[in-house]
Amino acid sequence: MKINEVIDFLGASHQLGRKFRLENIKALLKELGEPDRRLKVIHVAGTNGKGSVCASLYHMIMEAGYSVGFFSSPHLYSYLERFRYNGKMIRESDFCAMMTRVKEATETIVAKGNDHPTEFEILTALAYLFFDVQGLEYAVMEVGLGGRLDATNAVDHPIITIITPLSIEHTEYLGNTIEEIAFEKAGIIKKNVPVVTAPQPEGAMRVIREVAEEHRAPVIVADGGELLENTLEGIKLRYKGQEYAFALPGTHQLSNAILAIEAMETMRKNNRIDIDEEEIRRGFKNVKWPGRLEKLNDSPPVYIDGAHNPAAALALKDMLAGRHAIAVLGMLAEKDVAGVLDILLPVFDHVIVTRPVGDRAVEAEEMAEMVRARGKEVIVEKDIKKAVEKAMSMAEGDDIVLATGSFYLIGEVRNLFYPSHGNI
Repeated sequence: MKINEVIDFLGASHQLGRKFRLENIKALLKELGEPDRRLKVIHVAGTNGKGSVCASLYHMIMEAGYSVGFFSSPHLYSYLERFRYNGKMIRESDFCAMMTRVKEATETIVAKGNDHPTEFEILTALAYLFFDVQGLEYAVMEVGLGGRLDATNAVDHPIITIITPLSIEHTEYLGNTIEEIAFEKAGIIKKNVPVVTAPQPEGAMRVIREVAEEHRAPVIVADGGELLENTLEGIKLRYKGQEYAFALPGTHQLSNAILAIEAMETMRKNNRIDIDEEEIRRGFKNVKWPGRLEKLNDSPPVYIDGAHNPAAALALKDMLAGRHAIAVLGMLAEKDVAGVLDILLPVFDHVIVTRPVGDRAVEAEEMAEMVRARGKEVIVEKDIKKAVEKAMSMAEGDDIVLATGSFYLIGEVRNLFYPSHGNI
């Protein structure tokens, strides 16, 4: 397959594959030779912080000298970004070659009477297949949506499961209460496999413990820690008497860092990995996670951040306190647009609204009306490139420019500065 054929196949799969259940992905993986069974899978679910925790573990494992893959979602600009391994991103030729095999397996299982896999199931199968073909030892797998019925949950024997902080999200799929959402996330817990969780709301923690007890899975709560320093270049923290420099900025990264430390310590205690404190420190220092308060330009300073829900917006607001910022803002209609605006608008000196790519985006004029209704002046620029250029032209002194609100938006902005997906 060529890349245009791959994109067409994924687009068709998005339309054909609409049933969320594990039977299809398991059938697909079986047809591919069960590549997931030959990997040491680290499985991560949660509402916020999944990507940061996954990226941290990925970099630590590399620093310890192991071969490792990292499957993430969503991508900012290209599907290729979802498949990282040993410090690299999958090449387009390998992506197409793997997709050819997945497409053939898809046609086979459909002919046998299975439903057509969803787009995400196909991408998940490709990740397991590619990591296995590369001969990798570890695979860090980020849940796409929920956990219990997520395609990544087809794996039967992960070496550890991890649950990041939970909050209300995707209620149309996961439920309307924190307990219902926790039940879906806890669906990744497996028999006798340790689960490391961030501190959770009382109802969520109760559900996680109940599910873990049912599966005889030990529960480790990653709690405590002290934030020593917080800058736009990262944080410094102390945990259990050890100090670390973590390259991802934001006070919310304290809990993500502690979760990663506890997960690594749990794997080490269970003889699942041989890693020392210095390798953990180097992993933290060198971690990269595109799109999370990521700096793209120095003069003026331009950052992007995927604050697409209220919890992420609160973390960003905390990071921007006391700073002068010009926003380039765009969101998708399915998100809590009002909630994000209520949190973020007060911290911006100027606001430029634009329209993210895709048919689910809020129109720029509609977004502008919501901004004005909250007492804020706004500039409308539908073209993303022009919106960024306008914001940069307005910056003076210690102003920073920040594009946020939607991963679709920040992916386009990132590509303006790093064409061809560089610096991933």
